[in-house]
Amino acid sequence: MSTSIVVPHWERTATEAFQPPVLLAALLIALPWGANPTAASLWWGISAALIVCGIPLAVVLMLVRRGVLTDHHVSVKEHRRPVMAGVLVLVLSYLTAAILLQGPIEIVALLVATFLAGLVIAVVSPWWKISGHGMMMGGTIVALTTSWGAVGLLFVPVGLAVCWSRIRLQDHTGPQVISGFIYGLAFLGSIYAWIVT
Repeated sequence: MSTSIVVPHWERTATEAFQPPVLLAALLIALPWGANPTAASLWWGISAALIVCGIPLAVVLMLVRRGVLTDHHVSVKEHRRPVMAGVLVLVLSYLTAAILLQGPIEIVALLVATFLAGLVIAVVSPWWKISGHGMMMGGTIVALTTSWGAVGLLFVPVGLAVCWSRIRLQDHTGPQVISGFIYGLAFLGSIYAWIVT
């Protein structure tokens, strides 16, 4: 009897490849390295990515395996606040260290923006599931164009495709994704740009 291989649709691939912790980890490494390609910048970026993104993602995956959470995107809105609280504690801890030890300004800016934007998401999420993917897409577009100029605009089609994937997968409504995207552009991205420039 032959078995068929299920090939995931592009929407699922996009939503997984560009999920917020993965995208933030990439930014934490790429932006300081792009501004100052030294071993120190790379160390700061990798350590920030592991602590701020890697640890929370590993904990969430463990909780999913144990049945505490339904999935690694924390789709149940009531579960989001405690997860966000844990992430914000790690962000604030690493941010404090980066400020005290004079880490790359790109990392400080990303973490300040992530912390402040995350606070709002944590407050809103139990009542309305605003899209974290949308927020990261909008914020990333601003961060990339701030740091890399017009080259950063190449991410716009990617950001829009990921936002569309969240709607197509019925993980969010259109208003939730659009609001997240605009929020990322106007708040998360603006904070990063203000600090860096």
